[in-house]
Amino acid sequence: MHATLFGRFPSWTRGLLLCLGATLVSVVMATALFVDHRSGVYGSPLANQARLSAVSVFLLPPAWLLRRSRVGPWALATAGCAAGVVSLGCSAWMHVAARQPGSSAARADAYTLFEISALVVLLIVTVLRGPAWPAAVAAVVLCAAVALRPVAVETSENSLLVALFSTFAVCAALAGALVARLVTAERRRHTERVRLEQRLAFARDLHDFVAHHVTGIVVQAQGAQAVAASRPQASASALEQIERTAAEALKALRHMVSGLRTEAATELVRPGDVEQMRSLVADFALPAGGRAHFVQEGRTGGLSASAAQILHRVVMESLTNIRKHAAASRKVSVALRVHGGTAELDVVNDRPTPRRDTAGYGLIGLEERVKAEGGTFRAGLDDQGLWRVSARIPSTGTWRAHP
Repeated sequence: MHATLFGRFPSWTRGLLLCLGATLVSVVMATALFVDHRSGVYGSPLANQARLSAVSVFLLPPAWLLRRSRVGPWALATAGCAAGVVSLGCSAWMHVAARQPGSSAARADAYTLFEISALVVLLIVTVLRGPAWPAAVAAVVLCAAVALRPVAVETSENSLLVALFSTFAVCAALAGALVARLVTAERRRHTERVRLEQRLAFARDLHDFVAHHVTGIVVQAQGAQAVAASRPQASASALEQIERTAAEALKALRHMVSGLRTEAATELVRPGDVEQMRSLVADFALPAGGRAHFVQEGRTGGLSASAAQILHRVVMESLTNIRKHAAASRKVSVALRVHGGTAELDVVNDRPTPRRDTAGYGLIGLEERVKAEGGTFRAGLDDQGLWRVSARIPSTGTWRAHP
């Protein structure tokens, strides 16, 4: 998604707005040219300078059509600066011609609506599309060309008034173009920031899923080695479990990599879906024979996608930590209760795991994600001396914690 001024509109709306804008500019330019022609500007003693200046300014702006090419922005800034230089040169030529003894050019008007309008349009396009420093130089030259043209021949009350209005017009155009450029840059930065956040989220998901499955593979392989000599049939069962876990890990890896390639925020868990959580708990096993049991209270159909995914992540990280740090556990229970717009999850095992300061960043990351959804998180020994991981979040995913 490109960050443009019309980024929130559909493509056909943006095209229509651009066509309307181009039509309006063309009408204004044609009207200004007609007024200048009727007023006799191009038939005055300064007609040569006026025609050269107007034609140069009119021919140089089409360089903005190259903006999509690699050299387009630089060509646009160069064309804008060149147009301003040509206009200033013609103004200086007019000033010299009007100062010659006996010249009738001293009574001619030096300002034209068509050229001033063309310079203002070129200023807007250059500031919007050109590179920063070249566009700044071109903007200074164009502003000077517009402001100084009315007083090129003589400094009178009328010329000063025209110069004042021209200065107001060019300042308003410059301010509007700068604001539009800043808005475009801010939207571009916001888009990049959102894309980076999505990539970081995918990276965290990839770490969590793959680490969980790889830990299971390691534990099953250790168990198979331990019983290979005395119970060959148990080794075959462990190998089947290893194969199934490895296939799930590869599936998760492909899913996450495809998400990174397409940069699409696809959900790993659908709204209201706890079957993956139930399957995760059912497949959990420890070398000492410990199993996990899943208990559900309340209806989970109202769980939002974000709530279901966070709960799934809490279960996955908790079971991974049990495999790593409490492999001697005999009893692991996972209880999910959904009631009153709140989802409560408790993962309990009968062997303590290391404290938070020695257990890595998994629990810290879980706590951050749960609190980001407006929930509460706790991990530690409960009153009965059992290790408990508890998470409480809004089931709708719309509740946010107050700062």
